[in-house]
Amino acid sequence: MKISEFDINRADGKILVSDIRLDTGVLERGHKLTKEDILYLKMMGIKKITAAEVGVADIVAENALSNIAPRLCGKNVEYVSPTRSICKIVAAQDGIFICQENRIAKFNRMSAKVILNTIAPYQNVKKNDIIATLSVIPPFLEEDVIENLDFKLSGNEPLLAIEETQPEQAAIIYTKFYDDEQENEHFAAIIRKMIANYTPLGVEFNAEYYCPHTVDGIADAVAHAASRHKIIMLLSALPTSHPKDTIPQALNTIIDTMVCDHIPQTDASDLIIATKRDAKIINIPYNYAETDSYLTDLFVRIAVKKEKISQTDFAFKRNIFIDKQILSPQETANIVAPQKKNKKDPTIAAVILAAGISSRARRNKLMVKVDGKPLFLKAVEAAMRSKASPIFVVTGYEAEALEEHLENIDINILRNHDYASGVKTSIRLGLKSVPSSCDGALLIPADMPNITAEYLDKMIKSFDKKKERQLVVSTHSGHRYNPVLWSSELYSMADLAPEDTHLRQVFLEHSDYIKLVEASPDICFDVNFPNDLEILTKSNEQ
Repeated sequence: MKISEFDINRADGKILVSDIRLDTGVLERGHKLTKEDILYLKMMGIKKITAAEVGVADIVAENALSNIAPRLCGKNVEYVSPTRSICKIVAAQDGIFICQENRIAKFNRMSAKVILNTIAPYQNVKKNDIIATLSVIPPFLEEDVIENLDFKLSGNEPLLAIEETQPEQAAIIYTKFYDDEQENEHFAAIIRKMIANYTPLGVEFNAEYYCPHTVDGIADAVAHAASRHKIIMLLSALPTSHPKDTIPQALNTIIDTMVCDHIPQTDASDLIIATKRDAKIINIPYNYAETDSYLTDLFVRIAVKKEKISQTDFAFKRNIFIDKQILSPQETANIVAPQKKNKKDPTIAAVILAAGISSRARRNKLMVKVDGKPLFLKAVEAAMRSKASPIFVVTGYEAEALEEHLENIDINILRNHDYASGVKTSIRLGLKSVPSSCDGALLIPADMPNITAEYLDKMIKSFDKKKERQLVVSTHSGHRYNPVLWSSELYSMADLAPEDTHLRQVFLEHSDYIKLVEASPDICFDVNFPNDLEILTKSNEQ
């Protein structure tokens, strides 16, 4: 399918990509324009129109949805015949909607042309309730897009399912500290909320145990309950404030796996979920009765209803948002402003170039282990420890493998889909993303294993914020090396230092305002050839 703007006189037979409103009605997206349509559009004064030319392998959106939807529908899930590029997916019976949020997010990354939205998982639904909508953006979809989706979905069970509401027997353990009326009311409030939230899932609280709020007391009670019950709800007399607190210590003495040790929410952070053989142990947050927590309820529902649970089920998939609040007069009087950056210091970004194919090294050099971690992370970590900010990592070749190591680091990832065209495409992509508030940017090849934060700070310090056009280049023994720091006025001409002794023309053109920063031979070392990798791995072994 090819979408472009056509002269209205050449639009006969083309397919509309948007609804077009007429005095007599609407020409809907997906409509094939006729000579009569074109005559009417010309009478309306329309001279050009964006439309699609359909290839022999292109499939109408509704037919494409009919191909994709069945792959998503698991147990007790059906779909409505698609109309207007949308397919509604429904529950085939009463039950509990089951899906994994990380898999939904992954599906939506597979193709920008296909979108899946669902209701919140692990909630009760009734027959014919809409649980998801599947939509195709263009009026037609290429056959290879459908085949690609089909292939990517082939390694797992269907995404969406409805489980029948089966009874789940659960035991409650109360830990006693004060052992007074106020403590009992605290527990009663939690139980009332748990009954309201979890009995619709089929949870039946049919056993109760009491133990002292001590490590040994809790460990013995949990071990005893786990030998008799599949689900154990632990209600603590005191909140947990540290991994070495009473509840975590007690659980760690008897459990097999800690699958969730906390959640990122004020007043509910002490949710703990663990397993012991076939039993699931859930420590309900101390402030559960007073705190609304979507994440707590979702994680408890997953723990209760999923047959087998693991750490990946409880990865934090979303932020927790607080309600709008107003400061009290006393709090307003105690507002403290954070220390601001010295305006005289330059603001320098860092662009780490990690998109290359590594053709000369004959393998992906950036993934070679150095000190137990991939080579490219050395440059990333050096930039993070330096005064450079913000930091951008440009990936391309084997991007997924690199990005996996950046998942838990708060830096900016830019994927260069045109990486095969050379490093300049990565430079342009990186510099285009640098905020206008930055005075300049460091270009750092990701194959420099010995680069340090101290050296990067030395380059930043040499940058004069008062001067407009600047080029700061590393040097050793009369030769120019990377990294290079370009002022923002020169982004359009930015390049790396060449890897041979001959200066590129761009460096000659700007020689009047080049500032050289002396570097050690170790700093300048970069990995290009198999021999360089051997040197690197040998020094790493020593």
